[in-house]
Amino acid sequence: MATNLIKQMKDRIAKSGSSKKEVLYFAPDSVKRVRFLQELDTGHMIEFHSDFDTHVYEMCKDPEDHENCKLCEEQVPILENYVWSVWDYDSNAVRLICTKATGISPIPALIEMFEEFGTITDRDYKIKKVGKGTGGSFVVTPLDKSTFRNSKAKPYTEKQVREILEKAFTSQANDDENDDEEEEEETVSKKSKKASKKAPKKKRSIRSKFEELDMDQLKEICLEVGMSRKEFKSFDNEEDVIEELFSTYEESDLEELLEGLDDDEDDDDEDDED
Repeated sequence: MATNLIKQMKDRIAKSGSSKKEVLYFAPDSVKRVRFLQELDTGHMIEFHSDFDTHVYEMCKDPEDHENCKLCEEQVPILENYVWSVWDYDSNAVRLICTKATGISPIPALIEMFEEFGTITDRDYKIKKVGKGTGGSFVVTPLDKSTFRNSKAKPYTEKQVREILEKAFTSQANDDENDDEEEEEETVSKKSKKASKKAPKKKRSIRSKFEELDMDQLKEICLEVGMSRKEFKSFDNEEDVIEELFSTYEESDLEELLEGLDDDEDDDDEDDED
């Protein structure tokens, strides 16, 4: 069951384009060692529409003129995120640091380092997240100046950054619209009727469904969204894991992970009837 569930979750994520693996994730009280691949003043400012009540969190489609964007027309609030490419030593890959310019983000400390050293690319940095969820803060520690010898590690272009973030952050409202379009195109079948009857229940109880999962199932979900095994071990219990997931990810992404579980349970029920 577990193997099938993970395969289903991976298929769901690939289909929905909601994977956040290329966006650097900071677990509570975790430390990341990174090397910035671009200067502080050559990063990218990306505008996002954000509305907690309606589960909207996605990139603005027309950041230049704000005319050809549905969310601009609906006057959904805009916030500015700043993005840099870094080499992440934990995953041995290029990742994106995406954060707002607030007093509790890493940005104030990085500005100090840039003004002190004249660059942020001449050394590694340790970035620690203190606390959980939106109430967490960051501590940035510069290491000794050193030469970065990985010539293959290159920063993403702005086009690539936008493509990654567009896939990584999809709002609940947008997901619902896509689901409606797919349902209209599909031939009505017994299976689709069964799925449509169950959909409202899932939307009303996403968190309660997560609360029914055991620690092993939660671990598989956390690993899939990019958390390391070491980071997962920092959680004391299922409640802490669930709190971190719901404070970090949109409910639409979490719902995608649960759909595979529901499908697997349906298959088990049908086998029992046979």
